[in-house]
Amino acid sequence: MDIVDCHHILGVQVGASQKEVKNAYRRLSLKYHPDRNKDDKDGERFKKVTEAYQKLRNEEKRKNKISESEVATKYSDFWKKYDKVENEEFRVGPNFSEFRNEFGAKATQDYEHNQEKESSPMSTHIILYGGLAVVALWIILSSILK
Repeated sequence: MDIVDCHHILGVQVGASQKEVKNAYRRLSLKYHPDRNKDDKDGERFKKVTEAYQKLRNEEKRKNKISESEVATKYSDFWKKYDKVENEEFRVGPNFSEFRNEFGAKATQDYEHNQEKESSPMSTHIILYGGLAVVALWIILSSILK
């Protein structure tokens, strides 16, 4: 069965989209399905419609499929851009070594304001016991004022 014959059987034009082909197949398969029609001619027609749709679908898949060699070539081309030769610096864009922010720190300096400071045990105890004292005081005052 030829591709042109498949389009003719499904009743669509040769340049029809995959959506149009699928809609035509659904319409015809419902019309000629053996469970709906007991006529033998309709059963044969259903087989032809299904075969034509499968052939068109496989052709579309073959057109869109990328071969493994193409994938391997694209993959290697992609990584060739990022492979470095020894002692070669990786340069992304302009040189930012002289960049300074508005606070006067150089871009190469490590910032210490984001680092977590160690808390002293004394401040931990003050916060913990101070909070407990506040809760105890609140409970006592709420029971007295009732």
